[in-house]
Amino acid sequence: MPPLTIVALTAVLLMQDPGTRPYAPAAAATRQIYQPPAIRPFETAPGPGVSDVETFFDQGVAAAERSADARAGPLDGRWRALDPDGRPLLSLVLRDAGDGTVEGAWRRGDDGRARLVDAISVDGGRAALTLDRHDSLRLRRSGDGWRGEFVHNGQARPVTLHRP
Repeated sequence: MPPLTIVALTAVLLMQDPGTRPYAPAAAATRQIYQPPAIRPFETAPGPGVSDVETFFDQGVAAAERSADARAGPLDGRWRALDPDGRPLLSLVLRDAGDGTVEGAWRRGDDGRARLVDAISVDGGRAALTLDRHDSLRLRRSGDGWRGEFVHNGQARPVTLHRP
């Protein structure tokens, strides 16, 4: 190797920053002892009287579910549309946030294929659901359920919505 090349390589090696060597011990100032995560403001810790953490967790989940149900609108949940003889025509799963936003999916009883609801409008105790280009529901509030018409290809049939 020519002497000039050796001098150049030596200069390059001397100018490089050695950085951290692999497997070198970390400085004592950078070591941190594990700390469990802080309880977030929406969580509570089990009190001194709680001996079963699983039960405490289950109670928290149940309380959150009750709170979500209290905020939900009247169409929220699973429904079955029944004809006057009590035979199921449709199954629906709707999410009613309680703020006028309703979305969901439906399934006709005879084919079992789930589809998204095209459009839903709610006005007080009335609701109109456009299921697809052939099917729609026109409903009005009735007690703890809904009554109305299922319209398929222009033919209207009376229906009652019940929770399964």
